[in-house]
Amino acid sequence: MVSMAMIAAERAAQWDDSPYAWVLTRDRAHELRGGESEVGTTGPSKATDEMIERARTEGRPWRMLDEGDVDAGRIGVKPGERGVVYEGLIWTAGEPGGEEDFGPLYDFGTPNYGCVEIQYREGDRWVSL
Repeated sequence: MVSMAMIAAERAAQWDDSPYAWVLTRDRAHELRGGESEVGTTGPSKATDEMIERARTEGRPWRMLDEGDVDAGRIGVKPGERGVVYEGLIWTAGEPGGEEDFGPLYDFGTPNYGCVEIQYREGDRWVSL
């Protein structure tokens, strides 16, 4: 069994090769259920202020999904929003599509809310990695 600590240690070892930073711009779980909003949360903890600013200004849009639990019992959920928990922006030093594109999911989405999927915007549609 692979633990989140093992994943974090592996990612830390790869850091020098592929730095990245992300910022949350939407917390749909908060919108639906209330509580404290995670909007503005940034990561990973190794990201510098400059990298986080690049994510905010140059970042590519992403969104994370759970297995539909965030929408459980909700009526009138837009089909394209079913399961969406968080949205944000990411900046990576490498090309899009690299391992670092899973960073928001591994760093925050899975341990914080149980997210199981991350998607990136390609044109007018969302594409899962």
